[in-house]
Amino acid sequence: MHHITEIKKCVSEYNPDIERNDGDERWYRIKDETKWLPSVTTMIGSVMNKGIGFEKWLGDSPSYDLACEKRDKAAQIGTMVHEMCEKLLNGESIEFTPDEKPAFLKRFMSFEEWYNITKPEIITTEIKLVHKDVNYSGTPDIVCLVDGKIHMVDIKTGAAYNTHELQLTCYKELWDKNFPDYPIDEIYGLYLKDSWISKVEPQYKKYKYSIDAINSIYNIWLWQNGGTPKPKSKKPLKTFFKLGGMIDATQQL
Repeated sequence: MHHITEIKKCVSEYNPDIERNDGDERWYRIKDETKWLPSVTTMIGSVMNKGIGFEKWLGDSPSYDLACEKRDKAAQIGTMVHEMCEKLLNGESIEFTPDEKPAFLKRFMSFEEWYNITKPEIITTEIKLVHKDVNYSGTPDIVCLVDGKIHMVDIKTGAAYNTHELQLTCYKELWDKNFPDYPIDEIYGLYLKDSWISKVEPQYKKYKYSIDAINSIYNIWLWQNGGTPKPKSKKPLKTFFKLGGMIDATQQL
């Protein structure tokens, strides 16, 4: 049986000096200790697509640009839901106006229902994980105790994809390396949908730990990036221009 006080104390002592690269992709490292490490989503997204369901959705869209626009709006919803859920877990309250979109409110009702059903004891939220013996970095949404077991939970506002199992596997690997005395017992995707009508139905989907698949994905990612990947920093943009060394044509006459 795990004791949440002991786990929280252990987590509170985890304070590596993590640097972030602000290029087009997300990379992290522990200063003076590790090389630059890709985020879990950067690595997996580069190697794998989201599956046939996503491909069909993309193919059925009127155009690629419209599909990207819809995807970006969904991502904005996802980001806001994540932020609000974290506030709720930290003991804050949130209130919306009556004219808020039902699709948005349904997701919070689903989250509230999951919380009331599972009764999780929150260990930590949004903890950035990096370890010198792991080739990637990541930030799981929730780590909590449920019925004496340590659950790692990732919140999703869209459909379930196979890549979610891989993402959670990476998070578990990172956690277990950093906190070997308190390994993750189970990994879950928490799907907050807006499709329910009369019964609030959060989906709490348990996944398998698939480290062999992750090792294969990492090797493909290495090959894909030339064997020595590193972040691509954005080149600073100039604001002043003057052409030098030009010859005055009148002086040549």
